[in-house]
Amino acid sequence: MIFFDTESIGFYGPTVLIQYCVDDGDAVVHNIWDHTVGETLDLIESHVTHPSGVVGFNLTHDWYHYSRTYGVLAELPRRYRPDPLDYLDVEKEDIAHDKYCLKPVKACDLMLVGRKTKFQASLNQKQVTMRKVPKVLAPLLVEELKKNVPIPSIYFARSKKGYAWRIVPLIKGTAKEATSPEDEIDPDFVNIQLKFAPSTSLKAIMAYIGHDVVTLDDLDPLPKPEEYAWFPHYGGWSSVFNEHLWAWRNDPRRLEYAKNDPLYTRELYHYLGDPVLGDVDSELACAIGAMHWRGFAVDVPACKERLKVAEQIFSRAPVNINSPRQVKNWLHEVCTPLEKQAVDTTGMELLKKISDEWKEDNPELARRCGLIIEARRAEEEMTLLRRLIQAGRLYVTFKVIGTKSNRMSGGSESYIKSKGSINPQGIKKGGAIRSLFPLAHPDLILCGGDFSGYEVSIAEAVYKDPRLREDLLKGLKMHGLFGAEMYGLTYEEIMATEDNNINDVNGYYQRAKRGFFASLYGAMEDKIGKAMWLPKEAAKEGLDRFANKYSRIREYRENLQKKFTAISQKELGKEITWSEPAEYEESFLGFRRYFTLEFNIIRCLYNMARNPSEEFLELGKNLRVVRRDRVQTASGAALSALYAVAFGIQGQVFRAAANHDIQSPGAQMTKELQGEIWTVQPVGINKWYVMPMNIHDEIQAPCAPEVVDIVATKVANKVESFREKVPLIKMKWKTHLPSWGH
Repeated sequence: MIFFDTESIGFYGPTVLIQYCVDDGDAVVHNIWDHTVGETLDLIESHVTHPSGVVGFNLTHDWYHYSRTYGVLAELPRRYRPDPLDYLDVEKEDIAHDKYCLKPVKACDLMLVGRKTKFQASLNQKQVTMRKVPKVLAPLLVEELKKNVPIPSIYFARSKKGYAWRIVPLIKGTAKEATSPEDEIDPDFVNIQLKFAPSTSLKAIMAYIGHDVVTLDDLDPLPKPEEYAWFPHYGGWSSVFNEHLWAWRNDPRRLEYAKNDPLYTRELYHYLGDPVLGDVDSELACAIGAMHWRGFAVDVPACKERLKVAEQIFSRAPVNINSPRQVKNWLHEVCTPLEKQAVDTTGMELLKKISDEWKEDNPELARRCGLIIEARRAEEEMTLLRRLIQAGRLYVTFKVIGTKSNRMSGGSESYIKSKGSINPQGIKKGGAIRSLFPLAHPDLILCGGDFSGYEVSIAEAVYKDPRLREDLLKGLKMHGLFGAEMYGLTYEEIMATEDNNINDVNGYYQRAKRGFFASLYGAMEDKIGKAMWLPKEAAKEGLDRFANKYSRIREYRENLQKKFTAISQKELGKEITWSEPAEYEESFLGFRRYFTLEFNIIRCLYNMARNPSEEFLELGKNLRVVRRDRVQTASGAALSALYAVAFGIQGQVFRAAANHDIQSPGAQMTKELQGEIWTVQPVGINKWYVMPMNIHDEIQAPCAPEVVDIVATKVANKVESFREKVPLIKMKWKTHLPSWGH
């Protein structure tokens, strides 16, 4: 098989090197600019058609570069050595983007294999915060934490400080962290934080395995080209071409860096257990890379017209909407002293609440909040439209495994986001904006569909409650059933409010919908009650009624909690005990979400609280602090903080596990459907037949006319196959759509 990697000018600029090895052979470095066009085309073709397949790390990126390089070079004479200016001219031509689709025989993306297994936790990780720790004990506690909470360096690979707990000052008399020089600092308490900066890069993983790796940061820096995630073919690279080419030709350390990549890839392949090539995630990584090169069709004239409207709306704001101080001062002009205290932030959530709910009490304030909201939304839209107009197409990439639940996420890597990206998963449903996207180029026809009752049908499959299944098969709606038990009303009474606004007094159905989804993803009764305008006790009673009616739901939740309970306390003041929790939650479709790191931290915090050092106890025994209305020794307050953090992390695990059981099967089914559509695209180098894009619970798929019916049949058969495990799953598939908005 082929183990390969690429080096390019910047992130999106032209490919400079293709590095590869075949099976156990030596690494070969192929400089595109030192070979004829024909030699490079032959090399790429040999990899694309290699019968044993290709293995890479972050194939989305490298397959984008293979597609780009082949598309451009194929328009130049085969005996010709590439010239930057000629390359740039061809790159601008649509034919270079539109002519060829590259699809390997089979593929394996080791980055994705790692995210499923050994390196899943390095995807993302919530920071750990110890709240209101006695200030006098904080430095010692930080040292104890460093010593007793061992965490692999890979979780801090993107941080210059590495593994570091930090002490954060608080505003006096509050639990808020001090962020301004004007804040009055609390003399008694601080927060202690651990921020993760994980990496799943090849070099970070190889360093973790034990290699003394050389990273790009260790090499002489090269000038960075101007580039944008939303316009990857922008020609800013030409001004730095010579410096980059010289370095990749002549710098021995840089060449050694490049040569190591396919060797590291091969070693990692064996380290991860020689995974089988051709898994759906790896295949989709190549598909996404190829589609990122071509881009999706955009109605540029319509974008220009809509931009004019957005600019008009934006201009109505009388203050700088990006200045919190100006916005707050303008709102305070029409506030009473008491209202000023309530309007203590300019965040969208508060502004929307005031705009919706204060129309009678303070109509002018509600109007001003609405104006700021409109202006901010218009600004976001202006940014999107200007990018689409400049690029002429929708260029998007996706992380095939973007979350620990296996969901695909849109946007770019974090270090590109500063220059902006377009995340199609963030474009709201509705025809207005989405109608700007025909998606299908003139040679293709837009087809697409979304799952109906997506989360509800998956939840039903998770719970396996016979009474619930019976009710849903009768045509009853989950949100109506949930609302009836929560509000103590009949199902018919809830459904009669289906069309009411969520903020109406009688907006029972919409609030029930919001409350159900909150419960689905592990929210407690206080949060569910807030979502449904119910007191906490009433919410608890409603949840009990719902669980009594559908007993398998209660059973599922109790089993999940038992499975992931490491520390417990029967009642306040009693001993906190330990029991060994499960390491992972596995969805009914087989994808595992690991909690190894979380429980390692909980275990260490528990042991520290149970057996604190003598120095720690001695320092705090004669000090007294008031913490949560209780007088404690400083050391006692710090130990309470340790337990609080441990219980907090455990609560996060409960919610994440419940979330995983719903989101993971949904993500997997959507990706498998996308992968099934991708099978219509022939292996090798051919014209474009399909371009399937995954947006949460929907698939948009521009198709060649001759495969429209084939794709529709594949979709129907695939969805039918899901019903073995998700009996209620459905999808409406449509063909010949004018745009995404349709």
